[in-house]
Amino acid sequence: MDNASNSVGKTLQLPYVHPLDQNDLKLIERVREELVKRGVNPPSWRETDPEKRRRFFDEVRSILIDQGENRTAVNRNAQIVTDALSGVGLLDQLLRDPYVEEIFVRNGHVAVEYDGTFHHLGKLADDSYFENLAVHVADQGGATLRGDRPAVLIDLPGGERFTAIVPRLSTEGTAINIRTFGRRVRTLEEMEKTGTFARRNLSLSGSLTDIFNSEQQVRIRNLQNAPDRFLAWLVATLSGSLMIAGEMGSGKTTLLNALSGFLPTTAPLAALETFRELEIQHPFLLRAVAPAELPPGTPGVSLDWVLNVIYTRMNPAAILVGEVVGPEALQFLKATCLGRKALTTIHGGTVEEALMRLEQLALASAPELGLDAVRSMVAMGLDVIALMGRVNQSGRVQRTLQAIALIQGLDEHGNYCLDYLYRAEGEQSVPVFEKAFQTMEELA
Repeated sequence: MDNASNSVGKTLQLPYVHPLDQNDLKLIERVREELVKRGVNPPSWRETDPEKRRRFFDEVRSILIDQGENRTAVNRNAQIVTDALSGVGLLDQLLRDPYVEEIFVRNGHVAVEYDGTFHHLGKLADDSYFENLAVHVADQGGATLRGDRPAVLIDLPGGERFTAIVPRLSTEGTAINIRTFGRRVRTLEEMEKTGTFARRNLSLSGSLTDIFNSEQQVRIRNLQNAPDRFLAWLVATLSGSLMIAGEMGSGKTTLLNALSGFLPTTAPLAALETFRELEIQHPFLLRAVAPAELPPGTPGVSLDWVLNVIYTRMNPAAILVGEVVGPEALQFLKATCLGRKALTTIHGGTVEEALMRLEQLALASAPELGLDAVRSMVAMGLDVIALMGRVNQSGRVQRTLQAIALIQGLDEHGNYCLDYLYRAEGEQSVPVFEKAFQTMEELA
């Protein structure tokens, strides 16, 4: 993301937001009750007159003084209550900073994209505070955020885009994104100064220097095999979209869980599942569980709907889909073609079978697209396929990586160009059945 010209050469100070503890939350409720008794209504959510907001602040301040609030803290607490009851709560402080480009809330933890860089601000309040905040914003915007409507998309009065997902759809507490627009208008001259139009070498070197986290570098360096080092590097750098294929019980989810430990912590992620199976190792995760399909007339939302909303409105650096088994296949493919990265698992005994299944699932939900269009989406959006398998060794099943293949586009006949980086069986050209037959002949 481009930096604004007025930030060039300056050290920007991240905004500090004082966390709300239980005493703060009790204070907000106490003042709310007193305002109801006095018949005082908070300013309308879309109120643009600063004088009305100031008068409400004075009323809150008066209540706090009457209740014996410490004089040294009365202004700070009055602002907390005013923000909580008339804006977007303590997040209002972040919206007032012109360098805050996006606000992320996950289960009480808050982060910002600040002048192009992702920063954790820590846990600023209990999740219940943010769930109530999301419900309040939805109500003020004329929407509903409860029951069978667990997600809301609203434009705030200042033009900011507010998206929230609440439990039970979000399994890791309330998730909120606020995207800001146009608060720092740039001229072409200013964009030139910040390097918007400068040529850059965007290719990765394929080495550990691509990874900024030194701990991740050490972990990858200590891995003993090239296949797992490559997959860890791929995930740590978010260099491509990955699909892990294999038969049932082959260790697909186990591998995805293990690789999640290498995902960059300086990026927001989203995990979507039809039932909770993934154990994602990441400190700032949006997690949703929804059914793959809903019978006609059934209230609620399906996984493909959630994937579309999250990808287009909540700005994850990568999306993990627990397993592609139905209509969400098309949304997964759409996600891979929108510039970010996606990771998932799918059933398939070979790389080719997994690709065919992905095509079939996508076409089942949108047959009007046709095979050529779906195949083009796969070739454009999906980069790497890792194949897991069950191998019988002396009566014991071992789950092993069978292959790593790159998708290098389509050939002139519309077939996938696959480049195998790794095969567990090596480069032997004798098919397994032919080799077995020859062995049987030798026993005669």
